[in-house]
Amino acid sequence: MSIPECGRKRKEFRSPSGKVRDARLRDRSETFRGSRILSPPSLIFGQSPLHGCRSMNMIDLPDLKAKLWHQMRHDLKSLVPWFADNDLLLCPACCRPLRFDEFSLEHIIPQQALACDPLDVRDAVPRNERSGMTLMCRKPLVIKGRKIPGHGCNSWKGKFYDASLRDLIRADFQRKQLNSRHQIALFSAGYLALFRQFGYQIALLPSGLLMRNQFFHPNSFLRDVPLSCQVVLAGERLRSYEEGNREYWSEPFKITVDGASAFIVLRNMVLNLPLSRDPKLPLARALPYAPSKYAFRPDLRTAFE
Repeated sequence: MSIPECGRKRKEFRSPSGKVRDARLRDRSETFRGSRILSPPSLIFGQSPLHGCRSMNMIDLPDLKAKLWHQMRHDLKSLVPWFADNDLLLCPACCRPLRFDEFSLEHIIPQQALACDPLDVRDAVPRNERSGMTLMCRKPLVIKGRKIPGHGCNSWKGKFYDASLRDLIRADFQRKQLNSRHQIALFSAGYLALFRQFGYQIALLPSGLLMRNQFFHPNSFLRDVPLSCQVVLAGERLRSYEEGNREYWSEPFKITVDGASAFIVLRNMVLNLPLSRDPKLPLARALPYAPSKYAFRPDLRTAFE
């Protein structure tokens, strides 16, 4: 796909119903030797729309989809300006450019796993807050000329990973024996959590392409995945809700970035994911030449090229 030079950013957007809404977003920028450097997005895609909704067991899902769509579009346009001149968005898993109606909401921690949470947790913390939300495509996948049954990456995750994630969420690790599918399910959920927090710079890095490729290989790790990223550490899980442990249940993923690694904590489990660059570092946008740690060259290949 050829990516021409950018057009102007739009100052407004239309909801799927056609209503014009204000889309002025604060441009978090700073100066670096006369060039424009954008700080990485502090917006957590799956969290911001739920702010203030903790007392609700359900929220307006169509409205949440629209909010996530426009937040993700804003981030993508800041990295690949070509998308300012169309109404497309890249799926975080396959990286295909698709329309609004070709996406659906996705619970990173599947609903079947959340149903296993204790009753007092389900009463205290809304389901969408416990799961981590993002958008994934629902357009059927075509891999090496073969059409895959189902609704795109959303169905792929449901078929290959959701049951394994449910097993992990309710596992007693003193007795539970993990297999490769469990490990790759957690690896893929961790990638989606990284994307949810840091946006498209995660998906469009070389390390992002590796993690996207792994998403489509559910049975064994690719040889390019570091051995340190094929290990899951786990402790004893909590079994009841208290105000002092609300964070354990309410925000499913805690992420720490340390150079070329990201440590992902999912409740009582932790794993390591590879990173090509630190997503907290700002990005140079105007300099023709910039130090490599401030440069960003998006890799727009789909996961099955």
